[in-house]
Amino acid sequence: MTLIHHTHSFSLFTLTGPMGVGKCLKSWVNPPWHSPLPFYRLKHSNFHWFMSHFVLTANPLSQVLPVKTNAMRYKTDRINKYKALYQILNQYAEAFEGEALASVESLGTLNDRFSALVSNLTRPVSLVYQNKTSRRDSFIESLQQAVKLGMAVARKTGNTALMDAATNYRREIGRTSDHKLYEMALHMNELLTPHSEMMGSLGNQTAFMVQFANQIQEFSQTLSGTGLSLNERKSGRRELNALLTECNQLLIQELDGLVATRKHTHGELYNLYTTMRMNRRSRSKVGEKPGLSDISGMITNAVTGDPVADAQITLAQHATVTETDDDGFFAHEELHEGTYTVGCFAPGYHVPEKATVKLGYDESVEINFALQPIDPMLN
Repeated sequence: MTLIHHTHSFSLFTLTGPMGVGKCLKSWVNPPWHSPLPFYRLKHSNFHWFMSHFVLTANPLSQVLPVKTNAMRYKTDRINKYKALYQILNQYAEAFEGEALASVESLGTLNDRFSALVSNLTRPVSLVYQNKTSRRDSFIESLQQAVKLGMAVARKTGNTALMDAATNYRREIGRTSDHKLYEMALHMNELLTPHSEMMGSLGNQTAFMVQFANQIQEFSQTLSGTGLSLNERKSGRRELNALLTECNQLLIQELDGLVATRKHTHGELYNLYTTMRMNRRSRSKVGEKPGLSDISGMITNAVTGDPVADAQITLAQHATVTETDDDGFFAHEELHEGTYTVGCFAPGYHVPEKATVKLGYDESVEINFALQPIDPMLN
């Protein structure tokens, strides 16, 4: 487990734990207290471990039900509210001047940046993977052909190193990451290159090797392009989180007070603004203000590196469940400072060790889980 500190946030990378839930039959059954939390029937003894490590503790008498949230939709709702607040303030621009007007304009600038970020982040992530997915199948087919060719050449030449590599790759091709496939292909190409004469005598294999070398180069470029696009989306999410925090602070520390001082001179402005500000969804106790901190992160497949959508992220201290979006992104927001235990579960994957996070006031924490598939061939 690696812990990296930043100025106002840190990253806690939690990898797969030693225990898994085994293969399970997906059946959505409510526990005795009628919680909407998805529940799974497990085939072996890890059932009790799963119950004690993942299912939220609930008191049947209290009827406190877990709340499911969608991170990106919630952020979009917040942004739309900030835009509505700016429209209200801009409608009464004559009430502000000097530094007060500059504060209003700062909110407008933040809203413009929100629009640009959301436009990019709401595009389906499938578009990012589209090129890689279309090339991957043909690349695997060519790699399998190269492996078979390698075994034939190794048998005829008595090359044990080539035979060992080809045998191992034939076994691993269907259950490895795209980057590992690329490394396999590079190695097979390197091992086969000295045997061009032998490959020529086996048929039109020389032409195939030329084609294979071109595919390796194209696949490398595809992986780089996909990785760059995913990094841009990840960077965009981090910027979005930072801007949401900045915008919230602008409202609390500047604009709320500026509007309050104009209550008697601009009553309509005050009423519209405060009504919009009071319309805030709190996941805390009734009457308690939402916190300013958040926990967010990415859930990925440890084998392929692809995001895991619809994974469930729980906070043991809250009856709250959030699900990852198509990018594998999640966020628990409006949290107060304190210690939180974060759990993760996704059908078809081993359950990772839970992460314990100490969250400060107005702090953002990033936690990323890389989940090991129960059966890599099925993921």
